[in-house]
Amino acid sequence: MEFFDWKSIGSLLATFMFLRTAIRDFLPPEVYRALKSFFLKICALLQPNMSVIIEEYDASYSNELFDSVQLYLSSRCFSTAKVLKLSKPKNSKSLTFTMDANQKVEDTFEGFKLRWSLQSVEKKTNHFGISRSNENRFFQLTFHRKHKDAVHASYLPHVMEEASRIKFKNRERRLYTNRSSEDNGRLWSSVPFTHPSTFDTVAIDPVLKDEIKADLVKFTGRKDFYTRVGRTWKRGYLLYGPPGTGKTSLIAAIANFLEFDIYDLELTAVTSNSQLRKLLIATSSKSVIVVEDIDCTLDLSDRKKRIIKKDETDLEENEIKKGDKEGNRSPAAAAFSTVSLSGVLNFVDGLWSSCGGERLMIFTTNHKEKLDPALLRPGRMDKHINLSYCKFPAFKTLMDNYLYLKEHELENEVKDLLPEVQVTPADIAEIFMSCNDDADAGMRNLVEEIQKKLAAELEKQRVANLGGESIEEEKPTET
Repeated sequence: MEFFDWKSIGSLLATFMFLRTAIRDFLPPEVYRALKSFFLKICALLQPNMSVIIEEYDASYSNELFDSVQLYLSSRCFSTAKVLKLSKPKNSKSLTFTMDANQKVEDTFEGFKLRWSLQSVEKKTNHFGISRSNENRFFQLTFHRKHKDAVHASYLPHVMEEASRIKFKNRERRLYTNRSSEDNGRLWSSVPFTHPSTFDTVAIDPVLKDEIKADLVKFTGRKDFYTRVGRTWKRGYLLYGPPGTGKTSLIAAIANFLEFDIYDLELTAVTSNSQLRKLLIATSSKSVIVVEDIDCTLDLSDRKKRIIKKDETDLEENEIKKGDKEGNRSPAAAAFSTVSLSGVLNFVDGLWSSCGGERLMIFTTNHKEKLDPALLRPGRMDKHINLSYCKFPAFKTLMDNYLYLKEHELENEVKDLLPEVQVTPADIAEIFMSCNDDADAGMRNLVEEIQKKLAAELEKQRVANLGGESIEEEKPTET
C-alpha cells in the first residue's frame, strides 16, 4: 500500500506554481497586495502570539538588556522554574537565582501574561583551521500580538528599571577615598562600607532627626521635579557644631538610610581645581560626597587665592617630594595646593556637578562663621544642620543604646544638669561605655562627671570675676 501518490503531488505542485505565476503576472499590483495582506491576517489569526529574541551578545559585545532580564527574572523564577542556578556575584551582599537552559517563567504585567524562556544553542566556528564550539544563550519573550505596543513602550522599560533597582539593592556598598596621585588612572580607592550607625542609634534631637529623614525621602523621590525645574539632581548639607556632637555618625546614618556609597574627599590631597573636577566626574550616582572639617583643609574664609612665594626653602621642597612619594602629602605640600574657593564652588554647583544624579554633598565644620557666604548659600549648602551640645532627648537615646534603659531614677537629675553645662554626646557615650555592664553605675558616674564639670565652670567664672575686680582696683586714679 502506497501512502503517497507522487504523480498527484507533482500535479498539485505544478498547479500551485502556475496559479502563483498567474496571480503575480495578471493581477493588478493593488489587488495582489490586498490579497497578500488578507492572507497574512488569516495567518496571524491562526498564530496570535509573537516572540522577541534577546541574545546574550550583540556583535561580540555584552548585551545590557540580556543582563537586565536575567536579573529581573532572578526574583521570579524561584517559584516556577524547575532547574535553577545559585550564585553570589562579586561585590554583591546576597545570593542570586538564575534560570538554567530550556526553562520557562510566566510573568504578568498590566493584566496580560507573558512567557520567558531561556534557550541555549551550540554554535561551531572555524578559525584558522581550529574548530570551536560556543554556547549562544538567548531569552525568548512570548506574548499576544495585540500587546506588542505595551511590551515595547511599558514592559521592557519596566524590566530595565526593576533590574537596576535589584542591582542597587544587592550591591556591596563602598567607602571611597581619593588618592594623592593617579594610579593607572584610578582616582579613588575603596573598602566595603560597614559603619553600623543608623537614625535609631544617632544621638540627636528626635524632631531634627525626623526632619532630616523626611527631607532625604523627599529628595530621592523628586527626579522628575528636578528635571522639570532645570536643576541638577543633588542636594547639599552643612553639618556644623562643636567636636564630638555626632557629625560623622550622622553622615553614616544618612548613607545607611539611603543605601548610598560614600566618597570621603580629602581636599589636602588635591593639587588643583582640574584634579578636583576629575574626582567629581569619577563619582557615581546614588552617592554621598563628604568633605569633613572644610574650614581646616582649605582657607575658604575669603576669595583671595593663596600665593606661594618663590623663595621657599629647599627643605620644604624636599618635604613635598618625600610626602608625594610616600602617598601622604606633608603640611608643606598642602600649602602648594592650587585649589581655590572658586574651584570648590564650581565643584559643588558648577556645570560639572551635573555629571551624574541623585547625589548628596555633605560638608562639616566646627566653625561655620569662618566659611565664605558664597559657599553657604542655597543651591550649594541647601540645608544647614546645627549639631550642638547634648540635650535631654539625645541623652535618652544614648541611655537606651548603651545601658538598655528606657527610664532611671537619676534621669530627672541629669535633665536638670544638662542645660547648665556644655557636654557632648561623645562625652556621655565614653562614660557609658566604661560601665555598660552596670547601668546604675553608669548613671551615677554621669551625674558625678556633670557635677564636677559644672563646679569647674562655676569656679572658672568666679576666678574671672575676681580678676576683673582686681584690674579695676589696680587702675590708677586720674589726676
